[in-house]
Amino acid sequence: MTTTTFPAGAAEVAEPVDYAPYGRRVKAAVIDSLLIWLVFVVLYFAFGVLVFRGGPAQDAARVVLLLLGYFGPTLYYIVAIAEGGQTVGKMMSDIAVRRDGNEDDSVGYVRAFLRAVIPPFLWLSLIPGILDVLWPLWDGKRQTLHDKIAGTVVVEA
Repeated sequence: MTTTTFPAGAAEVAEPVDYAPYGRRVKAAVIDSLLIWLVFVVLYFAFGVLVFRGGPAQDAARVVLLLLGYFGPTLYYIVAIAEGGQTVGKMMSDIAVRRDGNEDDSVGYVRAFLRAVIPPFLWLSLIPGILDVLWPLWDGKRQTLHDKIAGTVVVEA
């Protein structure tokens, strides 16, 4: 039996990272989309009574619905990824978002913000949007373009 000793301050060997398979990423995205859609439908019907009544309440309800529909999903993604690295869909798919190069570290709010706001801009032109969602199929770390920009990876939880 051989015992190996390392000098003080020697770097530890990193364990291999299990990057999330493409299918699990798609599953997580579908689950999150359905969840957001369900919440929005409930809110629409809750505020719908006010929207179709007329008067000042109608205008206020429309503004609230518009703001919730626009900012709600973005805030959900930012907070969920920054705080725990997982949305509900990612939890159900057993995957998590981590910093690239330090997969034990949380993402933080800046990277979570970048991950949430970059994809809509990529979809302003169809080709970058399609490339973004297909990029993990040939990338060694299975990163999307917005993962690369934000400095994140999706790993098995």
